Amino acid sequence: GHGMIWTMSKEYLIALLQVIVSILIWSASFVATKFSYDVFTPLVLCFIRFFAASVVLLLLQMTCNRGKKLPPEDRRAVMISGLSGVTIYYSFENVGLSLTSAANASVITAVYPVMTILLGVLFFHERVPFRQLFGILTAVAGIIVVTYTNVEGESSSLIGNLLLIANGFNWGMYNYEVQKVSQKTDSLSLTCYQTLYGSLFLLPALLLEAPFQVGVLTTRAVLSILFLIFGCSIGAYFLYNEGLRHISAVSAASVLNLMPVFGLFFSAVLLKEAITARQIVGCIAVMAGVMLSAYAKK
Repeated sequence: GHGMIWTMSKEYLIALLQVIVSILIWSASFVATKFSYDVFTPLVLCFIRFFAASVVLLLLQMTCNRGKKLPPEDRRAVMISGLSGVTIYYSFENVGLSLTSAANASVITAVYPVMTILLGVLFFHERVPFRQLFGILTAVAGIIVVTYTNVEGESSSLIGNLLLIANGFNWGMYNYEVQKVSQKTDSLSLTCYQTLYGSLFLLPALLLEAPFQVGVLTTRAVLSILFLIFGCSIGAYFLYNEGLRHISAVSAASVLNLMPVFGLFFSAVLLKEAITARQIVGCIAVMAGVMLSAYAKK
């Protein structure tokens, strides 16, 4: 009778692996973005990354989806989600990252699920059980610990941290917007048109960085940019969506919760950032808080 258990768990394990790989890719993206700053300024990098990704996604849409268009009733939600989830989100992330450390960014981004719940409480009148509230407060305390690490010799700027924190609310809005998209739109169409709209809306933002300055192409920058386009903007999304088909959202959320740990690891190993005790304490508080608030709905 072992065969049956093995095949069941094999499908589950593959799905779990897909989710873990996608999260490893996302946690390395902060480092890749930092490396890409050898060549491009934050918003220019943002545009190149998403414009290139949307070209590839459009080709995939043409081939795999026979060039399927968005149903008219979904267009508005996809446009708004592209604006918040790509344009605003990555402008804030890239500018924030140019001002603060990748380690800080990893821990701050980890609190986003909690901020989504917070948005629901503040604007959508959602009720929150005490345990979830306690989780939220723990995570927020963790972020405060990390954000106030302005010891000399640490490349942690308050403005960069605050931009990344503000981005959490933006991410929450994005989540609420994506839920309005109907079942008619599959995840490839959604990712494709979101990325396309998102990169088009980035065009006016580019003017903020004119006149454009381009650094010398380094190998690490070129590899990082390719990694951001194919690994993060395309690969990770598909792996994550595929994985989600076979494991529960709760399992996925608990793996997602490991992102800051991976992020701190990559920052230390690849960027040689000094990881402080405060970052570790903050990281643990954030993870505990996210776990508490995610598992409150029994």
